[in-house]
Amino acid sequence: MPAPRRTKTLDIDKVVLTDYYWGKTRRDGTPGISVRDHCLNVGCVAEALLALLPPHLRALLPPGAATLAALHDIGKVSPGFQVKCTPWLVQHSLVERATRGGWATGHESDHAKISQFTVQELLGRSRLHRWAAVVGAHHGRIKGERVRVCEPWEEERRRLAVELINAFGPLPNNPDDEAVLWYLAGLITVADWIGSDETHFLQDAHWELPERRRQAQATLAAVGWRRADFRPNLMFNELFPPYAANSMQIAAIQTIREPGVYVIEGPMGCGKTEAALVAAYQLMASGKASGIYFALPTQVTSNRIHLRVQPFVHRISTDAPHVRLAHGASWLVQTEPPPNLNPASSEAESEEHARAGRSWFASPKRALLAPFGIGTIDQALLGIVAAKHFFVRQFGLAGKVVILDEVHSYDLYTGTLIDALVRRLRELHCTVIVLSATLTVARRRQLLQVGNDQPLSDSYPLLSSSGTAVIEFPFDPPPAKTVAVQFVEPTSLVEDGLERAQQGQCVLWIRNTVDEAQETYRILMAANQEGGPCIALLHSRFPFFHREELEAQWMEALGKESAKRPAGCVLVATQVAEQSVDIDADLLITDLAPTDMLLQRLGRLWRHQRPKRPCAQPEVWIQSLPLDDAALRQATEKDLRAALGKSAKIYAPYVLLRSIQQWHSRDAIKMPADIRPLLEATYADPSAEEPEAWQQLREQLEEQRRKLVGFALSATNVWFNPELKDEEGIQTRYSTYPMAQLLLATDITLHDSHSVRLRLLDGTMVAAQLVRTLLKERIEQEKLLVRMPKDLQELIQ
Repeated sequence: MPAPRRTKTLDIDKVVLTDYYWGKTRRDGTPGISVRDHCLNVGCVAEALLALLPPHLRALLPPGAATLAALHDIGKVSPGFQVKCTPWLVQHSLVERATRGGWATGHESDHAKISQFTVQELLGRSRLHRWAAVVGAHHGRIKGERVRVCEPWEEERRRLAVELINAFGPLPNNPDDEAVLWYLAGLITVADWIGSDETHFLQDAHWELPERRRQAQATLAAVGWRRADFRPNLMFNELFPPYAANSMQIAAIQTIREPGVYVIEGPMGCGKTEAALVAAYQLMASGKASGIYFALPTQVTSNRIHLRVQPFVHRISTDAPHVRLAHGASWLVQTEPPPNLNPASSEAESEEHARAGRSWFASPKRALLAPFGIGTIDQALLGIVAAKHFFVRQFGLAGKVVILDEVHSYDLYTGTLIDALVRRLRELHCTVIVLSATLTVARRRQLLQVGNDQPLSDSYPLLSSSGTAVIEFPFDPPPAKTVAVQFVEPTSLVEDGLERAQQGQCVLWIRNTVDEAQETYRILMAANQEGGPCIALLHSRFPFFHREELEAQWMEALGKESAKRPAGCVLVATQVAEQSVDIDADLLITDLAPTDMLLQRLGRLWRHQRPKRPCAQPEVWIQSLPLDDAALRQATEKDLRAALGKSAKIYAPYVLLRSIQQWHSRDAIKMPADIRPLLEATYADPSAEEPEAWQQLREQLEEQRRKLVGFALSATNVWFNPELKDEEGIQTRYSTYPMAQLLLATDITLHDSHSVRLRLLDGTMVAAQLVRTLLKERIEQEKLLVRMPKDLQELIQ
């Protein structure tokens, strides 16, 4: 039966109030659910969330975690908050008293800050104050380690606090480390979002505590929050039919059996992804992990891995959950409807909080909360920098297997953030599996977090792990191949490349910039004769739908199982074809790049066994620089930058020089035997005879690295940084260029006074039901770029 409403008497201002303090408003602005009812609901949701956590994660949190969640909105019992609902004031004849008492102007209006202060005072002992800070941060913003407010109605807040403590248990009595603090902050925020859902927690419902607890459990089930169930004892060939495990995958099965940090180094195309996934399955099936997040460098690579992981998840899971994509453009790929979650709001800040809840449950970010997610590394790194709701990401990743692929591809800024992320993930009982074909020993040492006094093997391929001791497990390499290396003058590349394509070879030509790729494509098209080989272009600036079509077309044409392999072609591409893509070329033409990137590009050569090829061996042609070795050693810094051209704006000039130094001395590369020696020689300490201009470039690189490390460490200082935007790439990648997402339309017409119609590049017509001010705001804030007719421009002015 519903509990009867109570009448409460406030001594403050000698005001008699009936009913409860309002906590949320209805859509018409009238008072809805009370603070008390909402706090009880959120406490019950927190209890239900705790019950679903694996035991090792539940043990991280202190007794009183659900109590702290319930106390999150206790600060709404304050004049500065209650004054925000005029109908409530009218209902209780408080308009005049609120005006005379300055409730709207003379009191603290930030209820989260008041909540933090009240909990801070309840905890009493100073060293426990950070538990209160995570309560104050439940809207995504840290109020500070300590706050000080002097607000009336403290007696009423404490009275409600006593009721909540009696319902959910005593407050924590011991401090804890930051990982646990922010894990709890994530729990509180998620519990608040779910407990604010007016679809399941009706604003007029006044349940007794047992009914609230049943409703909380039912709501979690309704929004799809549950533990994943796994089929036991599956073999490798059942996970990835019809293949048997190779030596690397067997090493992963035998070694990765407990949470920890593991690094798998092996050549391109040797099955590292499958090795990580089979290890993840073992951990999940044995209860040592609760899910997977697969993190990749780019949206494109995330989309490709998503296609491979979804069938795997269907094989291991009894309920076949959807594998969610997490990146800024995943809405263009995913079609699954979001769960029905409709958080109620109260005023401006809480409306923003409600939108954040809807965003997390209905957007790509939910991939971090779902059992299985794939996305960019940025989505995970936003959990370690001072971005809004960073702690929700930590809560979502805790206890999972986090796979970090292509780790060699990041600069020092992102690499430093990755190191911080790995440390935090370990504190949250995660298993971290790092995959790369081209790590140096020094970078492996950083990822494993072992000191310089610990010797590490230079074997390759290798599986390494760190814990109480470093374990290194060499495994058998795949069959060797020798790649012929030539430096070719730019003037002959087009003619010679076309000739090879006319002989039936599939040529992959990788340029370092989109502009250069487009120029090369135009030259090839002009030189190609009628009936000549197919010429194609692939880069990241194509509209998303077109790029998807091109990638699918060429991965099918040049992939492993291709039944329609062209009888000669030239695919001109940028770095989008460099890694995590199954393209098998006969000949590779490439610009100069750092050694690790060149090796990645070589991974597209003779990638699969074929019964017959139109050439005798795999070859790579590297475009020559205008200066030979002797001239490079004598050139000035300015001349070196000019010789390196646009590539010097993409990669560090000094690293390019060290790379060409190694590759000029070789006429063939043995794969994989030469991978480790090439990498270590490129990044080894410089010799004493290094030319002066090279030294200048090295010093500039070292200064840039120091700056990037400083920027990255500063970004992780969540206590003292202002709240940063929760947007992919802004805090997680270092760039001196402003970035914007653009919506391109070929036509935009005024439909009526409140809407427009857009024709997208693929011909799709979409309606934008936007009022004038909102359309203008979206164009300004979201940077939607359209070419507008004059009448529409006038409409939004």
